[in-house]
Amino acid sequence: MNNMHNEMDFIIQFCACANLRKAARIVTQVYEKKMAPTGLKATQYYMLVNIARHKERSISELGEIMLLDQTTITRNVDILKKSGYVNITKDKSDSRTKTITITDIGLAKLEEATPIWLQIQDKIENNMGKDKYKDLLETLKTLKDSIES
Repeated sequence: MNNMHNEMDFIIQFCACANLRKAARIVTQVYEKKMAPTGLKATQYYMLVNIARHKERSISELGEIMLLDQTTITRNVDILKKSGYVNITKDKSDSRTKTITITDIGLAKLEEATPIWLQIQDKIENNMGKDKYKDLLETLKTLKDSIES
């Protein structure tokens, strides 16, 4: 029984999935609390940025860019569309494909939300230290690459 407890303690302390999810939840909560006045969730803000940056992408392409499943992408794109932040049109060359573009209202929402995002981002980078933050990003990329191979 003692060996089993040791194993459980090890899993609780070192599980990559659980520890990353905990950290992600905490970071997400901070972003969403600060971004609340804009009405955007963290995922929606990041999605708007990607739509603005990668003009006229399909829902599937956006999912690949953001590494999100089709259901999550579709649900959030629908919310952004209802808010008037994006347009969804049928692709000119393939009517089965829907193309997403940002609207002027969406661009205005980004202008409102980006200063808040920058404040949060700066606080994280300054509190951690810019070098440590860059190391974290490299470590996360290495983790992602090691799992995908």
